[in-house]
Amino acid sequence: MRVSWSRRIGLAGALVVLVGGSIALASGALGPGTPGSGTQSSAAPLPAPTLLAPAATITSADTVDLTLIRPTGLATGEDYQVRIFVNGELERERPLPAQEQFQVTRIPLVEGDNVIRAALAGGGGQGQLSVSITIVRDDVPPVIRVFRPQPGSTIYTQTEVLRGRTESGASMSVTDVLSGQELETIVQPDGRFETRLALALGDTQLVLHSRDGAGNEASTRITMRRADSLAALTLTISAAELRMADLPQRLEARAIIQDERGQPVDGAAVTFSLSPPNAATMTYRTSSVAGRATWPEMDIANLDDPLGTWLVTVLAVLPSGAELRDDESLTVR
Repeated sequence: MRVSWSRRIGLAGALVVLVGGSIALASGALGPGTPGSGTQSSAAPLPAPTLLAPAATITSADTVDLTLIRPTGLATGEDYQVRIFVNGELERERPLPAQEQFQVTRIPLVEGDNVIRAALAGGGGQGQLSVSITIVRDDVPPVIRVFRPQPGSTIYTQTEVLRGRTESGASMSVTDVLSGQELETIVQPDGRFETRLALALGDTQLVLHSRDGAGNEASTRITMRRADSLAALTLTISAAELRMADLPQRLEARAIIQDERGQPVDGAAVTFSLSPPNAATMTYRTSSVAGRATWPEMDIANLDDPLGTWLVTVLAVLPSGAELRDDESLTVR
């Protein structure tokens, strides 16, 4: 049999060569291409199923039911598994259903954030991971704090503003126990709330109820007592009548202040005012000590037209915020 020259070259490339006592194929040996030569290709990874986000992504439950959509283009006749991962850990594996949309139920959740992804697995291994969804588990009831007035405190006014705070984003209701009426309550996004109260004499019981975004609920009951106030302010001045011929004169204005319980008040902000009949008002500010405050140098000046009634007033603001007023007058003849 005759072999062409080119054929000989090809055969020579396939000859066994003895090198250092071992046998190796020459570099031009006949056979399939080496890796990376382009003669072989890897299969495309399995597509990921689609995870549908639930209507509520925050829950107090310890499990969640997931809805998924089967990817298209899968090979027929091959068995696939669907895998569910929570925070990177495999939590569930089950056969992939034939229907386009399906559920995987009772996936366990941990407290806090749960980052969930899904993937398919087949004979060639696991495919791509889906886009993640995050479900927050929160099973802690919201806290309700009342700042003003303090529960159990006594109030001496007909109206009061209840102020407090609950969990951010939670709803809040305030109900009068006696009437069953739910009172209008304003809740800020950060959980601060306030309710305006109209108080009758005696005890008022309120139920405060909060519900957070996960469905956790909390309630508390508070009692407030409204009593008749014994707060009082009495103003006196050292003279009630002056003659114009005797001006100028220096008088003294004195205030006696007691709180809602009838006790002398320390630290009440006190403002005295003197209003002449034909001139601008003058003021003097001080604080009470042991229930007393004094304007020691209230000057009655010899004005262009001092005749008539001079009005003296006093305003005292108690530590509770309640305001008291009184007035007296003097006459210049």
